[in-house]
Amino acid sequence: MTKYFFLLIFTVISQSYAQVRDSVRTDTARAAGTNAVIGQPDTTRPKQTPPAVPYWTYSLGIDGMFNSGNVNRRLLTVRGTVSHETPNSIWGFFSSPRFQYGTNNEILQERELFVDFNNTWFKARHDVYGLFFGAYEQSNLRQINHRLNVGVGAGWQIVGGRRVPSSRFQLSLSNALLREFTDFISIPDRDVYRLSTRLKVRYEIVKEKLTFQNTTFYQPALDQRNLRWNTISQLVFKLSKQLSLTATLDQSYESVNVQGVRSNQLNATLGLSYAGSR
Repeated sequence: MTKYFFLLIFTVISQSYAQVRDSVRTDTARAAGTNAVIGQPDTTRPKQTPPAVPYWTYSLGIDGMFNSGNVNRRLLTVRGTVSHETPNSIWGFFSSPRFQYGTNNEILQERELFVDFNNTWFKARHDVYGLFFGAYEQSNLRQINHRLNVGVGAGWQIVGGRRVPSSRFQLSLSNALLREFTDFISIPDRDVYRLSTRLKVRYEIVKEKLTFQNTTFYQPALDQRNLRWNTISQLVFKLSKQLSLTATLDQSYESVNVQGVRSNQLNATLGLSYAGSR
């Protein structure tokens, strides 16, 4: 009998302690301004919003060279990039406009304008994607009033594509059929079809600090003897999160030119670039 009496007392005390403990927890939750229920998840706490993914990225760079003395040479280049891509969209956009102005002994040499509009399809979902693009050019150096080309093709993200976007080495290849119209100043205009092959390479030599990148175009004409190619190589050293020091080597070749204009052109410049996203 005594054994059962002590068991009853122990049970009553345990239940009373549990009720007091739950009452204290409830009062504490109410004092904190919540309506939490003991034993159930608190649904009144604000949900944490995941960090926003930058869908728009952009950069602006200024580089050039300056010589003074027997040869007074000034060359200024302004480069920019704008891109848009979302993980769930089938459409993406990229543009890399640039403007170049140069004089030699106070005589105008370069006044070059290039604006391109590249549209990609399914690039965010597949490593093989569709490509549609257009570009507009003006060139005082090559004596071109206007040049317009449009094209359609396909691209392949060979290394560092959708599956491994953080790869330090990235390689992509695209091929397209384009139509090009050139209004020269002093020779007959040219209207040609070209096969345009583009190779892009990017290698992060020192992670988040030093990067090498190159874009090369090889564009032979399909209906006449007319070849164009262009390559731009850059070494980018990050000074801060958004500011970088850039060394650029830009080389181009055109087999058809106005008389007195050389086919090959090479420029080496040094400058700064600013990059951001939103």
